[in-house]
Amino acid sequence: MPTTETTWLVTPDTITAVDDAVDSYGTYAKGYFECVDGRTTVVGLRVGTGEGRVVARFGDTLVRHPDGRWSARPAAATA
Repeated sequence: MPTTETTWLVTPDTITAVDDAVDSYGTYAKGYFECVDGRTTVVGLRVGTGEGRVVARFGDTLVRHPDGRWSARPAAATA
């Protein structure tokens, strides 16, 4: 098991690579959508399922902790 956390910046340009990386850990991930200007638009990445899922919006940093947990650091916290 890794002893350090692994992080990815989630952006429109990196979402596919981040999704692939999350999948390599055996964790379900897919785009996260919201209504923007009246249109359903991908705005980030959803990791996991159910109540424990994590949403990393574009600009957020997705974190995989050494114990296998996932979290997201909001863009404002990483600036």
